[in-house]
Amino acid sequence: MSADHLRAVPDDHAGSGLDGPTRGRGALSPVAGVIGLAGLVYGAVSATDAGLGGRDPVGLVLTVGVGLGFAGWLFSRHTGRAALALGAVLLLAVSGGAIMAFSGFGAVAVGVAGLCAATRGELRGAVLLAGAGVVAAWVALAVTGHGFVGVAAAAAGALVGLLLGISRRQQQARERADAELVLERERGVVEHERAELLAERNRIAREVHDVLAHTLSALSVQMTALDSLVEAGAEAADIRAAIGRNRRLVVEGLEETRRAVQALRDQPVALDDQLSALTAAQGATLRTSGPTRSLPPAAGVALLRVAQESLTNARKHAPGARVTVDLTYGEGHTTLTVTNTTSPGPGPGQDRPTELASTGSGYGLHSMRERVELAGGTFGAGPEGEGWRVGAEVPG
Repeated sequence: MSADHLRAVPDDHAGSGLDGPTRGRGALSPVAGVIGLAGLVYGAVSATDAGLGGRDPVGLVLTVGVGLGFAGWLFSRHTGRAALALGAVLLLAVSGGAIMAFSGFGAVAVGVAGLCAATRGELRGAVLLAGAGVVAAWVALAVTGHGFVGVAAAAAGALVGLLLGISRRQQQARERADAELVLERERGVVEHERAELLAERNRIAREVHDVLAHTLSALSVQMTALDSLVEAGAEAADIRAAIGRNRRLVVEGLEETRRAVQALRDQPVALDDQLSALTAAQGATLRTSGPTRSLPPAAGVALLRVAQESLTNARKHAPGARVTVDLTYGEGHTTLTVTNTTSPGPGPGQDRPTELASTGSGYGLHSMRERVELAGGTFGAGPEGEGWRVGAEVPG
């Protein structure tokens, strides 16, 4: 038998290792340990008549062995020394078994040794240690010429102690498992809140990026075009038209910012009203079918961004083309379709392809698809006839 058979674990770690529900329940408190030690010593003294004036000095030795064994076991629980626990329980069991030559109290000491061993160690090691107490009782009874009924009493005490120790150890294991489950649940809640926080940050970043990138990139191009007009000595009417386009972009940017804030506050989106203003400003045709209703923020803003990006792309790549926006309210879903014909070329005062076609990051379609899919919808884009078609459908 080795020290590995009796793993002494500090009391504070006998449960879950946490300052939680298991602390103080699965572990023996110092006060209870002192009371148990005092009870064992008193019982051994009474059983052997130990003391300076005792009848048999062997009783004093055995009483000291019982006291030292239990005290050493208590100390090993706080230090985690397996070797100390092994020696202490062995001393307690042997001393208790030998006391059977004096009194039946020795069975109690052997039972306590079995309890200590089974609580802190493996079952095989605990049985061997408790069995050492039974063997000691057999030897002591044989040497003193007493009957062997005491051996059965010592064996019964050892068995009861082992059963109590196993039960206590199982209770400690259940408490550890419960505490670990509570800890895992708390970690899960923290991770969920962290994931929600990161998702909200990404959402805010996406809104800010879409608003600023769209408005500022277009405004930068228009400012460059205005500068070119001034340097070329363009007529006042052309300059005023360019300034008007810049002003319109600023107004659109402010409106988009308002919509983004509205979405971040989870306010319903009146999509038809916002599309009416957007298409009117872009010179597109809006057709609405089905009973109108406000959409959830994510769905409404996703369709609005699709319409905005599609109109911008049409202005970039097909200036002067006829653009139609179809908004259909179905049962449980809303569909947006933006189509444009082939470009007849820029008309008077319209953006030329060289001014806008090369602007943007090139991720417009990807961004639209991502937005719609995050809202739980579907997205598609591609050529239709001689023009282009963009379609999106979202629940709501």
